[in-house]
Amino acid sequence: MDYLLRTATESAMLSALKSAGLTQDATNAEGIAVVVPTAGISIDHIGPIPPTVDIDGNPVSPGDPRWHTNIRATIELTPEQVTALPTFTPEPTIPYRVFA
Repeated sequence: MDYLLRTATESAMLSALKSAGLTQDATNAEGIAVVVPTAGISIDHIGPIPPTVDIDGNPVSPGDPRWHTNIRATIELTPEQVTALPTFTPEPTIPYRVFA
């Protein structure tokens, strides 16, 4: 199942993902603390969506400065996890980026 998420900031998104239990803290091979998805979760951080301009540089769409992230869950999320996700409505009819 895919989820399109949006928050005001990147830090708010990271906090929401951790609260939903979709990420966990880990240490990489160099001993540096990192945040990784839990098993069965793929995360695509998009960030702010830039404005679209035509060939002459004229604005076509304004973009969105909020933080966007897509989640693909190959496991079933609990109702509590789904409720904790910062989903939004209406979902875009043409998403900026999708999983292949």
